[in-house]
This record gives sequence, C-alpha cells and structure tokens, in this order.
Amino acid sequence: METQKISNVFRSIILFIAVALVLPLNGCKQAAEKTSEKMIEESIGGDAKVDIDDQKMVIETEEGTFTTDANVRSWPNDVPNSVPEFKEGKIMGATTQAMEDANNWMIMFEEVPNKALENYKKQLENAGFTISFTTVAGTGGQLAAEKDDLSVMLLLGDGNGTVTVSQNQ
Repeated sequence: METQKISNVFRSIILFIAVALVLPLNGCKQAAEKTSEKMIEESIGGDAKVDIDDQKMVIETEEGTFTTDANVRSWPNDVPNSVPEFKEGKIMGATTQAMEDANNWMIMFEEVPNKALENYKKQLENAGFTISFTTVAGTGGQLAAEKDDLSVMLLLGDGNGTVTVSQNQ
C-alpha cells in the first residue's frame, strides 16, 4: 500500500511537470495551477492537499509533506549540520520530504566538475561518515555514506549531480 502511495506521488509530479510545460501562458497560469492541484489530489486519493505556486509544489498527506522547489538556489537550512554542504556546481532546485519516521532532502546541481566526487568523499570522511561504496565511470559516479541516523548519496554524470540526504527519526 505504501509503495502505491509513493508511486502515486511520483505519477502526480510527472503530471504536474507535463501540465506546467503544456500551459506556460501567464494568463492561464492560475487556472493551470488549480487544475493541476485538483488532478494531483485526485490521483493520490485520500486527504491529500496540493499547493502549486509558480515553480514550487507542496503535497501534504497523512504520511507527511513533500515539497519540490525549482527556485531554490542554496543548500537547504534544515539539512542536518553534520552533513557537509556540497559546494561544487550550481544548485538548480531542491526537494524535501518530511515523514513521521524520516526526513529526506534532494538537491540538484549543474556545472559540477569531475573532481567533485573525490572532494566530497573526503569531506564526508572528515565529518565522520563511513563510505559504503564509491563507483566511478567516465565523467560520473556515485557514492554512499552513513553516520548515525544519516545517509548521504551523491550521483554525478555529465556535469550534473544530485545529493540526497536521509535522516531516520
């Protein structure tokens, strides 16, 4: 059941993006946002509340809150301080998910240099994280690290990257 709800959220996000691309006219903006909100709420079911404002979307359900914001251009303040800030590249947006048993952050980057994976690995190790795995291939790679109730994953490829932080409650 929980997997179904998560897939409904992702399906709703894709639907939101599609509607946002199809209806870019300013005159239709508010109507498109309201229509998108209603469609997403219906696809998730239950007591979902959806709020779309420009390039930000907030979905609230009884399981928690999911927020995605393409206007974010800095490292989110609510990421735990023990996680080193990834400073290589430009932030393109961020997604947060606050659930009863976990909090998750996903920060998307562009213009990330090839050396970023090795640099961030060193930062994580210096901060007391244990590196679970590292994979390097071509111009990209990935790494995963853990410390206490935190997990950090970095995915890089072709100058783009994503840092995902998970904190279990």
